This record gives sequence, structure tokens and C-alpha cells, in this order.
Amino acid sequence: MQPPVIGYLDRSTIRSVKRLLGSGGIAVLPTDTIYGFHCAASNLEAVARIRRLKGRGIQEGFILLAADCTMASTVVARWPGESRARLAAVWPAPLTAILPARRSLSSILAPGGAVALRVPAHGELRALVEALGEPIVSTSVNVSGREPMTRIAGIRKAFPGLEAYLSHRGRPAGMPSTIVDFRSAVPLLVRAGLYPWAAV
Repeated sequence: MQPPVIGYLDRSTIRSVKRLLGSGGIAVLPTDTIYGFHCAASNLEAVARIRRLKGRGIQEGFILLAADCTMASTVVARWPGESRARLAAVWPAPLTAILPARRSLSSILAPGGAVALRVPAHGELRALVEALGEPIVSTSVNVSGREPMTRIAGIRKAFPGLEAYLSHRGRPAGMPSTIVDFRSAVPLLVRAGLYPWAAV
């Protein structure tokens, strides 16, 4: 068994993390909000492994991270109203958008035909997604129903055996992303978070 990749998410580790995600691994990574479990969205075995780690129900989806709107379009069936223009003006940012999912996207990732997407403001994370060439799953590091974990040492102790544990330089934001449902004519705030709703 290979030792996990540790250190910081930066230009020196992106290649290693890309390789392990591409082979079905799971990485704890910093984001523009809080630490998250991450895997390639196309690897449903890795997605199921994250679900087991969190003790999460099968009816709950996951946030996907894309490098830009072009990559986001690979999993979005359509952009209702002015949603693409509005999101293109906001992203990258800690704002997650709920949009209609392509039928080809597994219901594991898009329950009820809806996908939750974000283009993260964390530059190295965005570079990793771009290097991988596909969206990645991102979900808070915690057992479902408990507070997200904010210390990498505690995360390694609570969730041993993962393929990478990469730290944040400085303190992470400590707040989750704002979630907005863009599927109707009037966007609906689902969860208040780090990004100010009034700015959308």
C-alpha cells in the first residue's frame, strides 16, 4: 500500500493528486470554503466509498467542482433563463448552483435530475480539476449530521487510509458555500454560506 500524499495543495502536488484521483483514489483537499473529500465524478466506486465514510443516505447528492463554465456544461442539461451569464459573471466563487442535470449523469450524483455545481475560487484546486479533465466530487469532511472538520491532523486520525491529505496554507474559511437553485425563473436561496446572496 502506497503512503498517502501529504503536504499542501500546490503546483508541486497537483500531478500526484491528479494521478490518484484518476485511478479511483480519494483525497482530502482544501477548497475555497472548508476541507472536503474529493474523487473523480466518473468513478462511482470512489463516490460510494465517500458515501460510506460519511454515513450518507443514497438520496443525497454531492457537489461537483468544475474548472469553468465549459466543463460545467458537460454535466448540465440546460442553463435556465440567464443562469449561465449570471454564473459566468460570479464564478470562480464559493457559490454552488443547482441546475438541470444531463440524463447521462448518474442519479448518485444528480438525484431527482438536479446537479449541484461550483467553480471554486481556490486556484490550485481549480488547476487540479482542469488537469484531471472532468468534474470532481466535493463534500465536507465529516460524518453526516456532524460539524465539518477543520484540522488536517484530526481528519487523518478520524478517516485513516485515504490516498491524500493536503493542508490549507493559512486558516480555511470555515464556512460552506452558498447554494442557490437556478432551475426556475427566480433563483432560490437554498443555503446561506460564504458567498453573499445579495451579490448574485
